[in-house]
Amino acid sequence: MNEGLFLFDPVVVHAAAAAVGIVLIAGAGEKLRDLELFRYAVENYRLLGSRGAALFAPLFAAAELLAGIGLVFETTRPFAMWLALAVMLAATGGVAVNLLRGLDRIECGCGTGGQRISWGLVGRNVCLIGLIVLAAADEQSRQLGVLDYFSVAGTILALLAIYASANQLLANQPLLKELQS
Repeated sequence: MNEGLFLFDPVVVHAAAAAVGIVLIAGAGEKLRDLELFRYAVENYRLLGSRGAALFAPLFAAAELLAGIGLVFETTRPFAMWLALAVMLAATGGVAVNLLRGLDRIECGCGTGGQRISWGLVGRNVCLIGLIVLAAADEQSRQLGVLDYFSVAGTILALLAIYASANQLLANQPLLKELQS
């Protein structure tokens, strides 16, 4: 098998779609659980006024939820990819703008709790954007076997473990910087 085609194997494409879908659904769930806290986080980015943040917060959380659910199902994946990209680009753009302004003590509002914005967060989001694009790729045409489904499940778990590890490292980064000082 050509190594370049490995990325377009149905196992990889399905696992990427499901993993990113789960990440988006979980993030949206946290935002919707405490919409007022998320609105406050959006307001702290200082990109929208109070009214803009109040309108943006529930729409963003709903779009994130719809994108996550849509990525899980093959029939809705093409539309969900565009919605997921819009969500990720809006979030990543807000973080990058504030980092360029020198404002790095803002809670990200990702739903992970206690995580400040950083260039590491931008990098994590760029990786998620790559997985979103991969999830919508034209996969190789082949029938999935029983072992393939176990491979999909294992790959999803591995991707989610990597994501959780990256989030934990990003959340601990300010504390580690303070300990070094």
